[in-house]
Amino acid sequence: MEAGPGRLPQGRTQEGPAGIVRVPEFHTDCSMSTRAADDPIVLPGLPGASHMHTFFGPKVNAATTPAKLLASPTTCNAPGDHSAYWVPQLLRDGKPVPMKNFRVYYGSRLKDPSTVVPFPPGLVMVTGDAKRQVATPKGASGQFWCAGSAEIGRSADGNWPVCAKGGNLIRQVTFEDCWDGKHIDSPDHKSHMGPSTNGKCSGKYPVAVPNISLMVGYNSLGGNGLKLSSGMASSMHGDFMNAWKPEKLGALVKICINADAKCGTTPGWNS
Repeated sequence: MEAGPGRLPQGRTQEGPAGIVRVPEFHTDCSMSTRAADDPIVLPGLPGASHMHTFFGPKVNAATTPAKLLASPTTCNAPGDHSAYWVPQLLRDGKPVPMKNFRVYYGSRLKDPSTVVPFPPGLVMVTGDAKRQVATPKGASGQFWCAGSAEIGRSADGNWPVCAKGGNLIRQVTFEDCWDGKHIDSPDHKSHMGPSTNGKCSGKYPVAVPNISLMVGYNSLGGNGLKLSSGMASSMHGDFMNAWKPEKLGALVKICINADAKCGTTPGWNS
């Protein structure tokens, strides 16, 4: 199952050239760059102080900054994207579960995507709650699911799906799409970002920015013995440190999101 953030609001079914459905979206595909118990947003300058994270994009450590990312090679394939993305490490019986794929969708869930502007340089944000430790039975919000095959059962504790052969475990992690227009960070790394209201960015969060959605796929069929380095499945969260080259991100926002066009990793129509 592939669910990008650019799903059309109800009633918007415009089409582009040759019948291509118009969705304000582009993406970048990344491979794991490193794995470390670091978090340069939440615990900057404190190596080994965090739970284990899986990092995508440039290599990251506790001293990483947006400026350092811009000067570093990256594992992401969208030209100009040197941003860092990270999530807690998935473990089975205490051992890391290998990644299958990692795609970052940039889109818009707003009624008018032409209002979206690029992220300011150096913006960082966190979504989810590493301290949230609650059960995630089938049907609960914020849970892992099966991509490419059906769910055929649940783990003994009920918190993880069991996927049929041919599929894999996946999780979507979505960030807020409105910004306060002033701060590139906040004490909790969340309060400078906020949700839209009735499909618009307004009030405390008046600036529309791309909606980021991480699609995190694992080489696993789910089942027993799974946990995150941060704890239960409910503690899944994501971190983003913006290090796009401004001209590259600006072009993608203008040509893809503002124009309501579904792109790939570069500006232009993608079926």
